[in-house]
Amino acid sequence: MASDEFSLIRSWTSRSQGQEGDGLTVGIGDDAAVFSVSAEMEVVVCCDAMVETVHFLRETMKPEDIGYKAVISNISDVAAMGGIARYALVSIAVPPKWSEGECEAVYKGIYEACEAYGIRLIGGDTVSAPDALHLSVTLLGEVERGKALRRTAARPGQLVFVTGHLGGSAAGLHVLLDNRDAGAGVSEEWRPLVTMHQRPSAQITAGRLLLAAGGTGALNDVSDGLASELWEIAEASGVTLVIKASAIPIAEATRKYGEKVGKDPLHWALFGGEDYQLVGTVDEAVSESLALRFADSGVPFTVIGRVEEGKPFVWMHTDQERVPLHKAGFNHFQRR
Repeated sequence: MASDEFSLIRSWTSRSQGQEGDGLTVGIGDDAAVFSVSAEMEVVVCCDAMVETVHFLRETMKPEDIGYKAVISNISDVAAMGGIARYALVSIAVPPKWSEGECEAVYKGIYEACEAYGIRLIGGDTVSAPDALHLSVTLLGEVERGKALRRTAARPGQLVFVTGHLGGSAAGLHVLLDNRDAGAGVSEEWRPLVTMHQRPSAQITAGRLLLAAGGTGALNDVSDGLASELWEIAEASGVTLVIKASAIPIAEATRKYGEKVGKDPLHWALFGGEDYQLVGTVDEAVSESLALRFADSGVPFTVIGRVEEGKPFVWMHTDQERVPLHKAGFNHFQRR
């Protein structure tokens, strides 16, 4: 790219200029941003990176989808703490093969995600890279002081739940890898699966409902697959989790596509990742009222198992037997 660093930054971040107020006293364009939070809140901070060929392929993700998803993965982490996302910083390393127009499209997706969730872009960095695009997003949010939901709070006797449906993103990636043109040739029947992969949603509303309801134990977001996230809760809380395979919520489109290509949708749900739903534990006494609150908000809430005393472990009941659920995540480009 021929333009200098500073003109590119001004061009790509022009939509953030002059956006101060609401706790932000110095926005983008200075050496650093300055913001404040009220005394009753604490700051939540997370950072995720996306690297070309590791986390995405240009054949399966348009530039604006890459930017959008990079923000969503961070918002999902804030949601898993019961928090509210506020500010974002974006660092991008651009290789010669990426044009200014493509990078501008990446920022277009970043802004679309930020605007959808009420987030302001307040800074970042732009550098060159030798061969692959690197995109890193740092997100700053807030949560009521002392109220953040954590992986360490699961207790024996609680129920295990998930929000939404699982496996759709992995199914969508399978669709895209079969088409290899960022979804251009995908039939309308499977287009919802592609959207689940390219434009996922973060469950901020669900996280806030759980924090407000009380009785919530541990909470985690499903970024690396349900099996991996369940193990993180079991190990962090020092408990045994027992789930029921038939209870895991899988969308009908995911099931139908699995039948079409001869793949088990349960495998996608357990090991696929990037669904950005929430998995956690909750006291049985509040589970029914919590499910009603979720229903009123249009967010599916499904109980899939229980928490038991014992060493950190995860078991899964199938129709035939109780089996260990292995801790494994999704290999981004291995179709399953």
